Amino acid sequence: MFESAWDWEIASFFMLVLAFGAWERLRPARAVNYLADLKLDLLSFTLAVLMNRLSRRTVDAMVDSVSPGFVLDSLDYIRAWPSWLKIAAALVIVDFIIYWIHRAQHQYGFLWRTHKWHHSIEQMYWFAGFRTSFLHSLLYNIPQTVIPMQLFHMSPLEAGAAYSIAMFIQFWEHTNVKANIGWLKHIFITPQYHRVHHSASEHQGMNLGTTFSLWDRMFGTYVDPDALTESFPLGLGEPIERKEVPRMLIGV
Repeated sequence: MFESAWDWEIASFFMLVLAFGAWERLRPARAVNYLADLKLDLLSFTLAVLMNRLSRRTVDAMVDSVSPGFVLDSLDYIRAWPSWLKIAAALVIVDFIIYWIHRAQHQYGFLWRTHKWHHSIEQMYWFAGFRTSFLHSLLYNIPQTVIPMQLFHMSPLEAGAAYSIAMFIQFWEHTNVKANIGWLKHIFITPQYHRVHHSASEHQGMNLGTTFSLWDRMFGTYVDPDALTESFPLGLGEPIERKEVPRMLIGV
């Protein structure tokens, strides 16, 4: 039915829009004015898709040009793993790498500039999560492309399934709900967990995991969302001048 990972991404995107849009309407965690930033979010989403495609192609071309053939041939053993194991392993490895990229973005000024646009979100809901700069997208697409495609050599079906899961995570962490997942919160992040990270406070550099809460717990960047009231403000905590927006979209 689907001939490429891109087909899977498109189909999963529209299904997730319907599911998370309905969930937010039924059980919102906060009052959100969806029209307030709609134009900005539509612009950000359009640019995010274009930047994602461009950065992914850039990363593919770079890796193909510098990867010795004997190195890739030596990976035949893990490339023969069953699909479910390759997808699960890729999700864990990619999330671990992105945790450290994300942590560096909050520690170093030149990397913070790639990430600052994402933290300009003041009303968190599923669509706002696509607000990313070009350089942010490029940085994240390095592990997101190299691990599934170069390391595990996933088929279009496997890659489509992995990207669909990644798309679900993107919606999940930014959606405007409060989710109770029981003991699984010790392993996976929740929307309220990620809202703490987007707070306009000292917690902005905490809760850096994008799929697993394990990394924050292991490396000292964990803040319990249940210990905070839901009323804390989101965003940068400072106004953004219109002239700064083009530079922030690029990430410089």
